[in-house]
Amino acid sequence: MIQRIQTVYFIIVMLLLSALLSGVEIFGFTANKGYFAYSVYGVQFAKTAQGKVENIQGSVLFYFVILFVLFIYYAMMSYKNLKKQFRLARLVFWFYAAGLIAILVVASLGVLVPSAVGIQLGIGYYLAVVGLPFTYFALKGVKKDKEILESLDRLR
Repeated sequence: MIQRIQTVYFIIVMLLLSALLSGVEIFGFTANKGYFAYSVYGVQFAKTAQGKVENIQGSVLFYFVILFVLFIYYAMMSYKNLKKQFRLARLVFWFYAAGLIAILVVASLGVLVPSAVGIQLGIGYYLAVVGLPFTYFALKGVKKDKEILESLDRLR
């Protein structure tokens, strides 16, 4: 299983998504009152003058990230049935792309912090974006294995 390249790509994606669970900032919002930071745990407010940090709003993104990492693990471990793994890898790629677009749209529209003046991308956003090509490479690896197996079946 580990000798297959798509397994390595799936592991890289799981590690990148798991890094988001450490609480790194995905977006930062500047406002008149201070600075708002958004991570998978929700929105935190930091007053710049007093240095006070408080949680404002929780987030369900934490649970989605955990479930998505488990889903990627399930797709990786279904290597004995290549048709099923190909379908799951395709779902992983499209859910990942849709999730990135949804997070970007929600943050840029200012739904999370209505009083935001500007938006800054954090390291968590870049970690999430870097995982998208690896999901595509994993999909291509599964497709290549599936095509090799089908060509061998034709020779029999």
